[in-house]
Amino acid sequence: MIGIYIKDDIIYYQLRIKNNSPINYGIEVLRFYIRDKKKGKRTAVQENELKPLHVAGNMVQVKSFTQNVIVVALDKFTIPDKKFMGIQIMEKNGGRHLMMKLNNKDILKAIPLPDLK
Repeated sequence: MIGIYIKDDIIYYQLRIKNNSPINYGIEVLRFYIRDKKKGKRTAVQENELKPLHVAGNMVQVKSFTQNVIVVALDKFTIPDKKFMGIQIMEKNGGRHLMMKLNNKDILKAIPLPDLK
Protein backbone atom coordinates (compact mmCIF):
# COMPACT_ATOMS: atom_id res chain seq x y z
CA MET A 1 0.00 0.00 0.00
CA ILE A 2 1.48 3.31 -1.07
CA GLY A 3 -1.33 5.52 0.17
CA ILE A 4 -5.03 6.19 0.67
CA TYR A 5 -6.53 9.41 -0.69
CA ILE A 6 -10.01 10.95 -0.71
CA LYS A 7 -11.77 13.45 -2.98
CA ASP A 8 -15.48 14.13 -3.57
CA ASP A 9 -16.69 11.10 -1.55
CA ILE A 10 -14.42 8.73 -3.48
CA ILE A 11 -11.55 6.90 -1.76
CA TYR A 12 -8.49 6.08 -3.87
CA TYR A 13 -6.18 3.21 -2.89
CA GLN A 14 -2.71 3.33 -4.42
CA LEU A 15 -1.15 -0.14 -4.39
CA ARG A 16 2.34 -1.26 -5.36
CA ILE A 17 2.70 -4.88 -6.47
CA LYS A 18 6.35 -5.93 -6.54
CA ASN A 19 7.54 -9.17 -8.12
CA ASN A 20 10.95 -10.28 -6.80
CA SER A 21 10.87 -13.65 -8.56
CA PRO A 22 12.08 -14.74 -12.02
CA ILE A 23 8.52 -15.85 -12.88
CA ASN A 24 5.95 -13.35 -14.19
CA TYR A 25 2.93 -12.79 -11.91
CA GLY A 26 -0.32 -12.91 -13.92
CA ILE A 27 -3.13 -11.11 -12.10
CA GLU A 28 -6.44 -12.97 -12.27
CA VAL A 29 -8.55 -11.19 -9.64
CA LEU A 30 -8.33 -8.02 -7.54
CA ARG A 31 -10.96 -8.09 -4.77
CA PHE A 32 -12.00 -5.62 -2.09
CA TYR A 33 -14.33 -6.84 0.65
CA ILE A 34 -15.44 -6.22 4.25
CA ARG A 35 -15.38 -9.26 6.55
CA ASP A 36 -15.87 -10.08 10.25
CA LYS A 37 -12.61 -9.99 12.26
CA LYS A 38 -13.28 -13.06 14.37
CA LYS A 39 -15.19 -16.18 13.56
CA GLY A 40 -16.58 -18.26 16.38
CA LYS A 41 -17.12 -21.97 16.17
CA ARG A 42 -20.02 -22.96 13.93
CA THR A 43 -20.56 -19.37 12.87
CA ALA A 44 -20.88 -18.18 9.31
CA VAL A 45 -18.51 -15.44 8.20
CA GLN A 46 -20.25 -12.48 6.65
CA GLU A 47 -18.45 -10.92 3.70
CA ASN A 48 -19.53 -7.91 1.62
CA GLU A 49 -17.83 -7.44 -1.75
CA LEU A 50 -16.89 -3.85 -2.68
CA LYS A 51 -17.09 -2.99 -6.38
CA PRO A 52 -14.40 -0.60 -7.66
CA LEU A 53 -15.64 2.46 -9.54
CA HIS A 54 -12.43 2.59 -11.56
CA VAL A 55 -9.05 0.82 -11.73
CA ALA A 56 -5.97 2.48 -13.27
CA GLY A 57 -2.69 0.71 -13.97
CA ASN A 58 -1.50 -2.61 -15.39
CA MET A 59 -3.94 -5.21 -14.08
CA VAL A 60 -2.77 -8.00 -16.39
CA GLN A 61 0.74 -8.96 -15.31
CA VAL A 62 3.70 -7.98 -13.12
CA LYS A 63 6.79 -9.00 -15.04
CA SER A 64 9.69 -10.69 -13.23
CA PHE A 65 11.83 -8.41 -11.05
CA THR A 66 9.57 -5.37 -11.66
CA GLN A 67 6.71 -3.61 -9.92
CA ASN A 68 3.32 -2.18 -10.93
CA VAL A 69 1.39 0.66 -9.35
CA ILE A 70 -2.39 0.33 -9.39
CA VAL A 71 -4.94 2.93 -8.26
CA VAL A 72 -8.41 1.71 -7.32
CA ALA A 73 -11.35 4.08 -6.72
CA LEU A 74 -14.15 3.04 -4.34
CA ASP A 75 -17.19 4.87 -2.97
CA LYS A 76 -16.55 6.30 0.50
CA PHE A 77 -17.38 4.03 3.43
CA THR A 78 -16.30 3.27 6.97
CA ILE A 79 -15.63 -0.10 8.54
CA PRO A 80 -17.45 -1.22 11.72
CA ASP A 81 -15.29 -2.01 14.78
CA LYS A 82 -15.55 -5.80 14.53
CA LYS A 83 -14.80 -5.94 10.80
CA PHE A 84 -11.86 -5.31 8.46
CA MET A 85 -11.43 -4.52 4.79
CA GLY A 86 -9.50 -7.11 2.83
CA ILE A 87 -7.64 -6.51 -0.42
CA GLN A 88 -6.90 -9.74 -2.25
CA ILE A 89 -4.90 -10.29 -5.43
CA MET A 90 -4.94 -13.79 -6.91
CA GLU A 91 -2.43 -15.16 -9.38
CA LYS A 92 -3.64 -16.66 -12.64
CA ASN A 93 -2.73 -20.37 -12.81
CA GLY A 94 -0.66 -20.18 -9.63
CA GLY A 95 -0.63 -20.18 -5.87
CA ARG A 96 0.94 -16.81 -5.07
CA HIS A 97 -2.08 -15.03 -3.61
CA LEU A 98 -1.63 -11.69 -1.84
CA MET A 99 -3.85 -10.43 0.97
CA MET A 100 -3.85 -7.18 2.94
CA LYS A 101 -6.10 -6.14 5.84
CA LEU A 102 -7.12 -2.55 6.63
CA ASN A 103 -9.02 -1.25 9.65
CA ASN A 104 -11.22 1.82 9.90
CA LYS A 105 -8.36 3.84 11.45
CA ASP A 106 -6.30 3.26 8.29
CA ILE A 107 -9.07 4.69 6.10
CA LEU A 108 -9.60 7.65 8.44
CA LYS A 109 -5.97 8.64 7.74
CA ALA A 110 -6.79 9.16 4.04
CA ILE A 111 -5.08 12.23 2.58
CA PRO A 112 -7.48 14.76 0.99
CA LEU A 113 -6.62 15.51 -2.65
CA PRO A 114 -6.58 19.23 -3.56
CA ASP A 115 -8.78 20.80 -6.23
CA LEU A 116 -6.94 21.35 -9.50
CA LYS A 117 -7.64 24.75 -11.02
